[in-house]
Amino acid sequence: MGFGILATIKSFAPWVLYLTVIAAFFAGLTGKVRWPLLVITFLLPLRNVVERLYEFPLGNQLLDILIGGMLIGWLISAATERKKFMERSSINGMAIVLVLYLTFTLLIGNNSLTGSIALDPGDPRVQDWKNFCLLPLLFFLTLNNITDKKWVLRVLGVMCFAMIIMAYYTVSQVGMFSALVSREKITGTFVFLGPNEVAAFLNQYTIILMSVYFFMKRKPIKLILLGLICVNLYCVLFLYSRAAYAGLAIGLFLLFLFKNRKLLLPLIMVLLLWQVVLPEKAIERIEGTKTEYGELDESSERRLVVWQKGLEIFKENSVVGIGFGVFRTLGYDLGDTHNIYVKILVEQGLVGLLIFLLVILAFMIEGFRLYKKGDDDFSKGLGLGLFVCMFVLSVNNFFGDRWSYFELSGYLWIFAGLVARLNIISSEENRPARPAKKKSTNLKNPYIRPA
Repeated sequence: MGFGILATIKSFAPWVLYLTVIAAFFAGLTGKVRWPLLVITFLLPLRNVVERLYEFPLGNQLLDILIGGMLIGWLISAATERKKFMERSSINGMAIVLVLYLTFTLLIGNNSLTGSIALDPGDPRVQDWKNFCLLPLLFFLTLNNITDKKWVLRVLGVMCFAMIIMAYYTVSQVGMFSALVSREKITGTFVFLGPNEVAAFLNQYTIILMSVYFFMKRKPIKLILLGLICVNLYCVLFLYSRAAYAGLAIGLFLLFLFKNRKLLLPLIMVLLLWQVVLPEKAIERIEGTKTEYGELDESSERRLVVWQKGLEIFKENSVVGIGFGVFRTLGYDLGDTHNIYVKILVEQGLVGLLIFLLVILAFMIEGFRLYKKGDDDFSKGLGLGLFVCMFVLSVNNFFGDRWSYFELSGYLWIFAGLVARLNIISSEENRPARPAKKKSTNLKNPYIRPA
């Protein structure tokens, strides 16, 4: 009986979700951008759920259509309601520069590969460029349409709900593929991404949740956050991603340093005694970086080789690089640099790397500003979380591309939009009220001429 009900729910769920997305699209067109933003926020990391919608009309383009509807609604509401179109933040300028420069390098790459700057919409490079450009757009949609703390909490709540679903799938896969040799089969809800990307997603955003947890006072919400944090940390531990371990260690150290220094000692003890306290397979994974003869394992060795080849290409095109998405077409081993810094240097040159670092810095500035000047504990926690998250992301990206994927980085840009909006709210509430103008009591009789 129970399984029959569950099967019925699963059969109807895609229809319900599809109709919800359609309704959210039309709501966005009318200027109610916040509701479709909640739908997008829910679906972002759930690629396995999104693919269930592909059987419906335009199902494989639903997210793009939904974001397009939000953009149109935002533009129309800003024009008709005469409200401010673009709020100010530390991120705005660099986000626009990032998109413009990425477009420029896409054209460079297209010219080098085809001899023309005319773009083919079916080209995987063009599709990757489009997907990345949607990320800053999500930031602007969040910043300019989530206008109060109630809606900030709603967006965060939807994020947590999506992470709970993601944790369900990831925990079940960790149980099925517990051996190190089978870990590559773990995809969480990402479908096309592997365990390293799943672990990067979890360690980045779990740090933000932990920061909010440390600051939040409401016990029911704290208990829910604590449960989700514990499950996420369990997944990170048993995904056996060395990059995620390193990023999480840096994130925890910084978070404890700023907010809860009494936890620094246990963290340091775990780092010193990791061969004793960590599970056997996690220890085996870390020690597997080098062979018994002190040499790098095959995976690490192949990465070093491709990094070296990438840097050789960079030296020949050091200013603007060889073009967005071109490296993987060159036929080298692994197909990717497995390091975002090397990848950007090769494809976008020194200019691209500088822009990338400035964008990261802008995120940090926005987060740290809210941590220092937020008008409540929740705001401070979210600000510190984003600030520390950027350090975790910086470590994660030494071992792969944890920046460009839509599913992986979507929440980062939404979190940044929420933090930027809370900075605006805090500055408005902390701004001293203007003194009321005193009415003059020196009334003059208009019929009496002054002496």
